[in-house]
Amino acid sequence: MDVLTAAGLGLDYDSIRLDRTTEAWLVAGIELRNRVAGVLAGVVADVEVIGSSSVLALLAKPIIDLAVGLDANQCLPAVMARLEAAGWIYRGDAGSAGGQVFVLETRPWHRVAHLHVVEHDGNRNYLRFRDLLRRSLDARERYEAVKLKLAEPDPGDQKAYTIGKTEVVTSLLRG
Repeated sequence: MDVLTAAGLGLDYDSIRLDRTTEAWLVAGIELRNRVAGVLAGVVADVEVIGSSSVLALLAKPIIDLAVGLDANQCLPAVMARLEAAGWIYRGDAGSAGGQVFVLETRPWHRVAHLHVVEHDGNRNYLRFRDLLRRSLDARERYEAVKLKLAEPDPGDQKAYTIGKTEVVTSLLRG
């Protein structure tokens, strides 16, 4: 976790703060991805760094996002047990909006990473959106404008922030 906190990552649950993604965040994301891939070796199809914190200079919450893809023959309970043994906290099933959700905290209620366990094919929209943001200035600008607008009225309203982001993500993916 040292690389995560050294990179300036982390956010309390009751706040929304947006910063520009830095090289240090990208390095921390790759290191965390590699750690999780090692923990889950042999029981998952794929582990990817996703989200705004994987796109250099994009406004993002200072939290690394990971997507873990499971094939149909892979066992969710084994994945959950390994993640929990590695310090990840299970937060529930977000269904089609995010799969099985885990968080990594550096102290109680201060998270540095989110992890979404989804069907391997379900991982594709996360990757499509990440790649769109990496290559399209227009998509980045539209996404940032929505995020800034959502963070303004109540910087602690995670639910409204997430719902608002989902709408723009869906729109951008439709093209």
